[in-house]
Amino acid sequence: MFSKVASGRTGVSRLSVYQQVLGDDFDALDPQLRRYFGPIPDGFVGVGSGRYRAAGLHVRALRPLFAVLARRGIAFVEYGTDVPFTVRNIPHPDGALSAVRTFDFANGTRAMRDVMRVADGRLVDWIGARGEIEVELSMRVSEGRLRMKSERIALRLFGLRVPVPRVIRVLLTEQALPDGAQRVDLRMLAPVIGEIYGYSGDFTYEVRRDA
Repeated sequence: MFSKVASGRTGVSRLSVYQQVLGDDFDALDPQLRRYFGPIPDGFVGVGSGRYRAAGLHVRALRPLFAVLARRGIAFVEYGTDVPFTVRNIPHPDGALSAVRTFDFANGTRAMRDVMRVADGRLVDWIGARGEIEVELSMRVSEGRLRMKSERIALRLFGLRVPVPRVIRVLLTEQALPDGAQRVDLRMLAPVIGEIYGYSGDFTYEVRRDA
C-alpha cells in the first residue's frame, strides 16, 4: 500500500473523505458539489443516475487487459454513447466511502466498484472487488469545480503488486450544472496514445435513507 490507513471506530471523523483532505478548500466548491462530496449520515446512501455521452475503452489493443479488469469490477472493454448509468455511494463506520457504478451498455450491464480512504492525509482509492488497483489522488478546487489527478497507481493481480508507470495519468473533473445536475469527466491518458479509457456525462444525485 502507499501508506498506512487508520481504521476502527474510535476517533473517526464524521467529515467525508473529501472534506478531510481538502480542508477549508471544501467550502469553495459549488453547493451542489458540496452535497455530493460531503458526508452521508448514518442509515443513508447517496444515489445518482444519468447518462454518459460517451464511455469506455478507446484502444482496441488493450482489450485483453481490460477484459481481466472487467471481471474484477475495475473497468470494461466496451465503448458506447448515450449510456445510462447509476452510482451508489455507501459510507462505512470506519470513515471510508465505497461506491458502485453501473453502466447499461447495449450488450449488458457492467459494474465498477471502489473504496476511498484517507491515508496519511491523502486520498487513496482502492478500485475493484478486492482493491486490485490503488490510486493515490491529489485534489484542487477551481471555479467551484473539483479536479482530481492520479499521483501514483499500482496494480495488484495474481498475488503481485506492480507500480504502473507514472506516464499513465487519470484526470477527473466534477462540476455543477445550472439545471441542478452535475457533470463528471474521467480520462485515462498516456503519451502518444492519448486517451485510453474514460467516460463523460451528466447526472442528478440525492442522499436518501438506505432501504
